[in-house]
Amino acid sequence: MKEIKLMNLSLKNFKGIKSLELDAQGGDLKIYGDNATGKTTIADSFSWLLFNKDTQNKSDFSIKTLVDGKEVNNLEHEVSALLTVGDVPLSLRKVYKEKWTKKRGAPMAEFTGHETLYYIDSVPVKKKEYEEKIGSIVKEEVFKLLTNPLYFNEQVKWQDRRTTLLEVCGDVELEDVLEFNSELKDLPAILKGRSIEDHRKVIASKRAEINKELDRIPVRIDELNNSMPDTKIDVSSIKVEIVKVEKEIDATSTQINNIKNGSALTNKKNNLRQIEMDLESIKRELESEATDKGYQVTAKIQEEKSNQAIMQRKLDDTNHQIVVGKKDMVEFDKKLVALREDFATEDAKQFEHKEACECPTCGQALPEEQLTAARDKAVAEFNTNKSSKLEHIQTTGKAIAADKEKTLNRIVESEKVVAQLQEGIAKKEEAINKLNIQLNELRDEVKNARTNPKYTEKVAEMTTAQEEIKSFEANANEAIAEIEKEVAGLKVKRSELNSQIAAHDQVKASEKRVAELEEQQKELATEFEELERQLYLTEQFIRSKVELLESKINSKFKYARFKLFAQQVNGGLQEICETTFEGIPFSSGLNNAARINVGIDIINTLSEHYGIRAPIFVDNAEAVTRIADTDSQLISLVVSEPDKQLRIETQQNEMMEAI
Repeated sequence: MKEIKLMNLSLKNFKGIKSLELDAQGGDLKIYGDNATGKTTIADSFSWLLFNKDTQNKSDFSIKTLVDGKEVNNLEHEVSALLTVGDVPLSLRKVYKEKWTKKRGAPMAEFTGHETLYYIDSVPVKKKEYEEKIGSIVKEEVFKLLTNPLYFNEQVKWQDRRTTLLEVCGDVELEDVLEFNSELKDLPAILKGRSIEDHRKVIASKRAEINKELDRIPVRIDELNNSMPDTKIDVSSIKVEIVKVEKEIDATSTQINNIKNGSALTNKKNNLRQIEMDLESIKRELESEATDKGYQVTAKIQEEKSNQAIMQRKLDDTNHQIVVGKKDMVEFDKKLVALREDFATEDAKQFEHKEACECPTCGQALPEEQLTAARDKAVAEFNTNKSSKLEHIQTTGKAIAADKEKTLNRIVESEKVVAQLQEGIAKKEEAINKLNIQLNELRDEVKNARTNPKYTEKVAEMTTAQEEIKSFEANANEAIAEIEKEVAGLKVKRSELNSQIAAHDQVKASEKRVAELEEQQKELATEFEELERQLYLTEQFIRSKVELLESKINSKFKYARFKLFAQQVNGGLQEICETTFEGIPFSSGLNNAARINVGIDIINTLSEHYGIRAPIFVDNAEAVTRIADTDSQLISLVVSEPDKQLRIETQQNEMMEAI
């Protein structure tokens, strides 16, 4: 256990206290004073010395001395303390002062801000080194938890309070809850690896779906019941009636056939059918030959057009080659003309030589033999160059002339091919025209088939046979019409009877569907009951876990009790973290004495958890008749109206005064 003791605390010009020294020597102190005498300032000074904040966790509070509401300038504001960390003494000192700077040429110094000086064991240090030293002893948040009885409950968010308690006491595992409540033995199999929260979401989703379906099923059943007829249908009687009606239909139909099918009438109709068959045969015979030939001619036309198109593409390509060749010929001629001009120009050139008759060095006249040799050399070089250029021009001209000749030959050959292709295309066009004429003739043959005498004679024969049958039937039509009316009525009656049987089948299908829906309703209700059971088990788990968790946490404290869950209107539980004492919430209704003692109780437990004891500053200690026991150093700040100046009482009941 690391124990931090306050041995001495000294203030200078800090929040209105001009000078104050507390000589605690590691023991408990009681500091008495009327309101506004500086009791809270002592606690603020200690917090500022360590963490640059006051006891309300604010870093922007006013440190400087005020007179009539205005800051007093040129004062150094200082807090120093002598601590023991374990058995090791540690001296800390912090000075807050104004910075005045005299600019060049200015008569007086100007205020340019503040600066803070830091000292460890009387040695000046940087701010970072100072903060690292304090951080190595105790973290700021932990120190505040261990030194201020109200900090945990008043300045720490409930989520962080809850996290701290779970850190101190440990959470409750699933196995612990199952062992605590045997009613939950089926829960692991139900969860299938899910968390309680996730499974409750699954249950909620399924319950919503089942509820929707359960709401829809009665509506569907009502619709089916309403669609069924009120009267019962006697299917067997209806089927007997249908058989009777069908027999009557067969009888009347036979009667009609007997009237229609006299022997003479039968022969006439058979003869008419034979004439109609002969007529169709003549038509096919007359049309089939011309049609088959038409197909053959059409295929030949397509073949000739395809060949003609191929020849046309070859003709277009050859004409293009001729055009390109002629363009090349023009270019060859231009090049040959240019070469002839170059040859004439070069061939006309004459040797010109200016002799230097004097030595460029000494200025004496050169010998005649040297002049002759120089001239001969120059003539030879001129002739050689001229001959070489003329030869190159001739060689180039010959090559171009050869290319021109080849191109001309290609043009001639291509023009021959063009003539052949034009002739072939014309022949193909002539053949296609002949085939089209032949095809039109064949089409005319098909059109004129019905004008063929053989066909028209058979049509006339068919017309005569039809007129004979009509005349024969004229007397029987009235009787047949009456019987056909009777048959139509019987068929209507049969349709109505069949409709009644179909309605009966529909009723049976609806009844079957209603039974299926009722069975589905039962299954869904059973499934819903199972979900309700699972939901109940999850709620029992949460309640059991709450009971275990709160019991586990509360066992670590003497006075403080913690409520970690709140019952909601819908029966669910909401996570909270409310400190209570004897059933009274810390945040409402708890008196100051209980609030302080509960805070000290929490500090005692947290001190054991973190392995650190630090001085506890108890503000408004006058509200507590008996402060809870603690092994930490206790500095009580007591409101005492008679004490207009601070009065400090040590454990030995020694007294001292400070201005």
